[in-house]
Amino acid sequence: MKTSLDHLPANKQRELERVVQIVFEEFEDAFALSTQNWKKKGRILKIVLYGSYARGNWIDEPHTAKGYKSDYDLLVIVSDKRLTDRVKYWTRVDERLIREYGITESLKTPVNFIVHTMQEVNDGLAQGRYFFMDIARDGIALYEADDSELATPKPKAPHAALDLAKEYYEEWYPSGGEFFDNYKFNLSKGRLNNAAFQLHQCTERLYTASCWSRPFTLR
Repeated sequence: MKTSLDHLPANKQRELERVVQIVFEEFEDAFALSTQNWKKKGRILKIVLYGSYARGNWIDEPHTAKGYKSDYDLLVIVSDKRLTDRVKYWTRVDERLIREYGITESLKTPVNFIVHTMQEVNDGLAQGRYFFMDIARDGIALYEADDSELATPKPKAPHAALDLAKEYYEEWYPSGGEFFDNYKFNLSKGRLNNAAFQLHQCTERLYTASCWSRPFTLR
């Protein structure tokens, strides 16, 4: 997997270093007092940048009429399936990243991250899932605990791709609705920066639902 960020401006490289630091700080704090052995052994194996900042086609136009800013999209790979529970173990990371972008503005770029085990990622590659195949092709490792490589991608047959497209739609479309609810709540409270961030996340998920549910027209 690629590791170079030379295609990014220096300020973006420094900001990504800060994002990785935040992820580790909150992850370690969440388990600092754990007594269960599996939690004490829990580790982040890889943090991978994917999406527009990995490909080099990001948009950062906060001062234009559109005011659009691409997210940093991160894949966090962990050592135990139980660590992928977003609500139990990653809420603090979410809140910290949102706060540092939307409130303190110490981060100038919004961050979106997902959490999977290495087995889940490799299974996705073996099954020809477009999402994981794109990450394997374009992703840039920001952190690696060791030199283990991802599995070799295997493209899907057309009938299997159609089934997978339906699965992607059913996964991503409802997620967009959840972020839209968060947008409305923050807007009602006058939290405009956070509201804008939530609406942006909603749009990202609806767009993803559309892209991944149309594999034969977009690929």
